Amino acid sequence: MQNLEPDEKLVWFSVVKQFRAPAVLRFLLSWSIVLPIGGPVVAMFLEANWYLGVTPKRAIFGPIKRPFQPDPSGAVAVPRGDVTVHRIGRSGGELTVAGPKPGLPRKFRLIKGKNVDELLALLQSVGEDVSAP
Repeated sequence: MQNLEPDEKLVWFSVVKQFRAPAVLRFLLSWSIVLPIGGPVVAMFLEANWYLGVTPKRAIFGPIKRPFQPDPSGAVAVPRGDVTVHRIGRSGGELTVAGPKPGLPRKFRLIKGKNVDELLALLQSVGEDVSAP
């Protein structure tokens, strides 16, 4: 909430994961192919948690420090039109930010269980008046 303008309204909020290792390595570790003991734990540390807040006009990304503490001072806001979501499987998704932004990774993974369809619809309605979720 610290990153919102006085008249801004949050319409969607979630935690997203930043990719920090090649997909092949994350896959091998998550399925314990490379490290039979502890592979999934190592894979977990190859991703960083960020929070994502969506308002009618922009998307606000901010890092989450361990253990699970949002860092509003490191937040980066981008226009909603610069953010796209692609579905992966039934409940997952990949979020991409267009153009390089200082301090902001280009790709994120949406955590399974979050409503990807709701975020897709919200991001497609750029420029429209958005009501509360």
